[in-house]
Amino acid sequence: MEIVFSDLDGTLLDHFTYSYEEAIPGIEILRQRSIPLVLVSSKTEPEMKILHRELNLDSPFIFENGAGIAYPRNGGSFKIELLGLDTGSLFDKFFLIKELLGTPLKAIGEMEADEIMERTGLPKEIAQFAKMRRASLPFIMEKDTETDINYLNRINETLKEHKLIVTKGGRFFHFSSIDANKGSAVKKIIDFYTCPEQSESIKTAAMGDSENDIPMFNSVDIPVLIRRYDNSIIKTGIDDIRITEKSGPAGFTEAVKEIFL
Repeated sequence: MEIVFSDLDGTLLDHFTYSYEEAIPGIEILRQRSIPLVLVSSKTEPEMKILHRELNLDSPFIFENGAGIAYPRNGGSFKIELLGLDTGSLFDKFFLIKELLGTPLKAIGEMEADEIMERTGLPKEIAQFAKMRRASLPFIMEKDTETDINYLNRINETLKEHKLIVTKGGRFFHFSSIDANKGSAVKKIIDFYTCPEQSESIKTAAMGDSENDIPMFNSVDIPVLIRRYDNSIIKTGIDDIRITEKSGPAGFTEAVKEIFL
């Protein structure tokens, strides 16, 4: 059996328009081969339900960077599994991040819909959904501060004592429980698809473009780094990671073709 995990913003969806048009050929290849496509994103559950329905998927999806998993049920409903602390508890601990970063921060829950729309380009209804967090806390730095994976690793060494972590996405930083990440959620999905009776192993691939995709890359057989809209790539520290020539959803389709055709 084979499973494909895909980040959304900047990977399956265009960074600016949120269109998945260029990803459709890749999605159709997976559909024709009965390969589950598992959406993995920092987006909220209601945001992802819309896309899940548009793409006519019947696989689980991972929301809030792995803080939650939605398993489809008959009749169109979902069974929800949350990992780690809820958003209210995380907000109570937000002062830890402020002290460590030493710069003014603003959580997404403190933003009006208009500000979220301006920062993301989302329509108002979806911008409202983006605030409906259950087990994660996206935030921005209100002053420009140079950050890279090494900088975040130093911050997270301190946060580890509190079982918390900060990751970096395409537009926001994300504060969550240390075990509520894309890698942990991906492993749960792999277990979900694993049948005790089957002898064949499950082959897994994952596509993403941001630092918060690294735990997902480390949890699959074939990690694929998608080029960003400006043709740049992040540093993952993974020696055998594949890197696409194309960016965004076109890069997603490129990766699917190279792996499965």
